[in-house]
Amino acid sequence: MTNVFLNYRVADEPYGAALLDRSLSERFGSEAVFLASKSIRLGADWEKSMFDAIRQSAALLVVMGKKWLDAVDDHGRRRLDDPDDFVRREILTAFELGKVVVPVRLNTPRLSRDELPPALAQLAACQDIEVRFRSAQPDIDNLANRLSAIIPELPAPLASTRGSVFTVNGTGTGSNVWQAERFDVGHFHAGPSYNGARGAS
Repeated sequence: MTNVFLNYRVADEPYGAALLDRSLSERFGSEAVFLASKSIRLGADWEKSMFDAIRQSAALLVVMGKKWLDAVDDHGRRRLDDPDDFVRREILTAFELGKVVVPVRLNTPRLSRDELPPALAQLAACQDIEVRFRSAQPDIDNLANRLSAIIPELPAPLASTRGSVFTVNGTGTGSNVWQAERFDVGHFHAGPSYNGARGAS
């Protein structure tokens, strides 16, 4: 069952949504996080799949980048003003179903009611959270902790390898590693094969 639905616009910050999906999936498991490009089965009715996932979710995260508010269509019209816009429809569906709606700002300021279409004005009143470039992982960890506090059905955190000690699998002698398969140093991962790599410094 999906617990967290990621609402985002491809023309805005798709990499931000991908980062949130990766981090939250590492924390709660991939099945607990819905990202359309990952979660919809090949050949499935994608529109039905999306709105079914919202119904099954406890929370919808609105991923807001710098282009979220003012993205326009091919005719220069703001997408959020279009009743058929999927980002807009997903948010409104979540409100109608009484889901927790959390704006997740990616290095962007808070929005006021006046900046939003009247139908989405309620979004400005929702408690938001910011994910900043220089502190993205701690910010996402904070988001995950706060989601756990309000969504009891979220799975228990999975075991994480982030922040693990320096480990190397390979062959070699002394301080040189000649066929290291993978390095794991905090958030840094390198692999699958690095010849002549030095030990930790």
